[in-house]
Parts: sequence; C-alpha cells; structure tokens
Amino acid sequence: MNQGTETKVHEGPVAGYPLLVSSDGQTLTLSIGWGCEKQPKLVVRESSNAVKVSLRHTVPPGFCDPGGYGQITTHLNKPLGSKTLNDVTGKPAIHFDERNLLRPAFLPENYYPSPAGEMVDVPGVASLPTDTPAWAIGYQLGTGPDVHGHLIISQTLRNSTPPDGRAATVKGHPATITQPDPNGGPRSLTWSDGTYTFIVATGAPPRLSDAELIHVAESLGS
Repeated sequence: MNQGTETKVHEGPVAGYPLLVSSDGQTLTLSIGWGCEKQPKLVVRESSNAVKVSLRHTVPPGFCDPGGYGQITTHLNKPLGSKTLNDVTGKPAIHFDERNLLRPAFLPENYYPSPAGEMVDVPGVASLPTDTPAWAIGYQLGTGPDVHGHLIISQTLRNSTPPDGRAATVKGHPATITQPDPNGGPRSLTWSDGTYTFIVATGAPPRLSDAELIHVAESLGS
C-alpha cells in the first residue's frame, strides 16, 4: 500500500510468472495476479541481438484496492527470432514458444476459447511451474457472462511420472485421472510424452467426463 501522496512507479522482474512468445515472435503474454496497484504492464527494450522484458508496477497513493488477475501482453517492433530474451535482472527470461503448443482438434459441444486477457486457472489444480517453459490454454462452456464449465489444457517442458489415480492411456502413454475431492471437485488427466507433461483439467460444474477428457487429450496436435 502506498501511504505517500504521489504515485510510485517501478520496474521489476518477470521471473515467477508464466511467459509466452507468440508463433510469429512479436507478442509476449504474461499470466499474472496483482494487488494494491494498477494492472502491471509489460515493458520491452529491443536491441540488435537481445530483448529485455520487465514488469512496470504503478502504485497510486491511498487505499489498497483488491487488485486482479489475468493475462497481459506487449508487442515487439521486430520478431524475436534468434535474439535472446532476458529478464530485467539480466538473466534469461524463461518462456514458452507458442510454436510448440499443442491444441485440441476436438472440443466438447458448446466449449469456446476463454476470452483474451483472462487468467487460465482451475481452483484445486496445481499452478503452472515457472522454472521451466510452461503454458496453459482455456476453454469455457458457452460465451455468456455466466460461465459454469471450464476446460484447461497445460503443457510443461518436463518429463514426469503421472500422479496416483485412475489408470488411463493417451496416445500410447500411461496416464492417470485424479480428483482430489471425491464429492465432485476439479478432475484432471495427466500424462507425459517423454518431453512434455500435459494436464487436461475440468472445473466448475458441469464437469467433463473421463471419456471426454481422454478424447480432448487424444486430439491434441500442432
């Protein structure tokens, strides 16, 4: 909370937040939650061989508002290409390359991409790691303001063993379906192809069935 009389502005690192570089190399998207400040902005400084990215925080004086959460974007003048992407600290900025992001060819009836700028998250499902490239895409049941069903697909550059749960198979790989709350909480399907770990999760009723989760997972492709 800013107890002074003037607005405070400072730049900080993007480390600790999932970061995506678009397929054309010109858009950066960050998933972030914030409080006691205005929505942060992504700031980039481009040179011939590198791009430095930082988070600009603006904290007005007075009462601390509740903040918010979502996805924020910025655009580069030229595609990132072979240039390095660095944090404001000078260290490489861990990011996911959208060209490697698999998307579903099948979606359950009346599921649509979540609006741009919204946080992709299902309560009860582990957050994306930030020590390795990872990203998630979200879909929702219907397009109106009162949304109930959610489908989240995450992809992490890490080979891992699926957690304990109901055994399943995705594209020939062992998978498990977990539902920590037996009374009807979020349900997720997890598997690894040896390079990436994938999670397809359903949250907020009506939740998808095991068969629908597997159908979505089997349809993932470039």
